[in-house]
Amino acid sequence: MIWTILAALAVLATKFVTALRLKDLKAKLEAVQPDIEELRQKVAEAEDEVADLRMREEATETKLTHLKGVVQYLETSAKAPAEQPYVDEREQVLQATSLEEQQV
Repeated sequence: MIWTILAALAVLATKFVTALRLKDLKAKLEAVQPDIEELRQKVAEAEDEVADLRMREEATETKLTHLKGVVQYLETSAKAPAEQPYVDEREQVLQATSLEEQQV
């Protein structure tokens, strides 16, 4: 009988201590919650910025590839003999870029 009463008191004491600790944890969570939301917002902004930078990088690489083709064409045409018939330079550049796009 006495052991039953002691066990019941132990259970009640454990429940009381657990409730107090839970209350403290809830208070800590509420104190930290604004910081958590701020960090989530910063992470979302950083992800958007990274995506934007990747798009810019891809566009820059594409431009670089096209310019590389144009430079190669101009080097080739500069090294070519002058006996070739004259072709408009703009037309040559357009042809070179279209060939480069077809290869990519």
